[in-house]
Amino acid sequence: MKFKSNKLLLGAAVMAMCAVAPAFAADAAADYPNKTINMICTHGAGGDTDYNARLISRLLEKELGVSVVVNNVPGANGSIALTQYKDENPDGYTLIATNAMSLSSNEASGLSDYGYEAFEPVAVYGKQCGENLLVRADDPANTLEELINASKEKPETIKLGIAMGGSSYVAALIMAQDKGAQFALVDAGGDGAERMTSLLGGHIDVTIAPYTLAKEYIESGKVKSICTLMSERLPAVPSIPTAKESGVPNLVIDTLYAILAPKGTDPAIVEKLNAAVLKIVNNSEEYKEAIKVYNFQEPYALNVQDSINRLKELREHMMSYAEYLQ
Repeated sequence: MKFKSNKLLLGAAVMAMCAVAPAFAADAAADYPNKTINMICTHGAGGDTDYNARLISRLLEKELGVSVVVNNVPGANGSIALTQYKDENPDGYTLIATNAMSLSSNEASGLSDYGYEAFEPVAVYGKQCGENLLVRADDPANTLEELINASKEKPETIKLGIAMGGSSYVAALIMAQDKGAQFALVDAGGDGAERMTSLLGGHIDVTIAPYTLAKEYIESGKVKSICTLMSERLPAVPSIPTAKESGVPNLVIDTLYAILAPKGTDPAIVEKLNAAVLKIVNNSEEYKEAIKVYNFQEPYALNVQDSINRLKELREHMMSYAEYLQ
């Protein structure tokens, strides 16, 4: 009887602990945040990922009532920061600002051995204005078909400047695998601005870079945009066709900005952060004006589950080309 009594007491204690645990977690989330949040940006200062990370962090400070400090840890297409911080303390005070294309292409190319599942996605909260396929104004090609055909007529002579392992490299592989393009790939730097400089200087013949970086050169007549790699035309420049409607349906690279938390972060904290991000993106006029001026974006933000689903779609698209990327 004494043994049975002890078992009953132990069972009651376990049940009490189980009842307390959810309440404790709820209290922790209710009290969150109460100190500085560190936002790790996976790319260097001055680029579009950094700009969006700093903008959303500044507005999160107002929304959450605590400091949100951005630290840049660039390198290897974002994989240095992602690897370094994915196993950080999952207390909600270390977050990672990145772009989803880097996360997916790094895994597909073998640069990293993990994907979005290694994190707790907080929010997909922005969409880049679109990578554009660019040539100098004197290039005879005016369409994607003409450019690819030219590469076939002169195999390995038309130099396509890419960032090895990045989205531009993925785009080059898709053109090669799906349409037989035969460009000579040149690692022209991980920064779109570097590749634009190489294109204008005649060191490469074609490159891929965000419209924001190419805009002034397109408008001044120095560069032509063959197409955008977005899934749909950029509203600000509807005259530029998509690669999809130009005959390469798989050449779709939507660069989405994302905030990730280390695996194991309390779901209630993740939801609280997501709600703050959605409120900013959907309601803040300061945010809307800032992204429009800098990056020609439209407000775009997803709830937690939709963010996970979108990251999954991107991963599946990139992994379908993994054998060619590695």
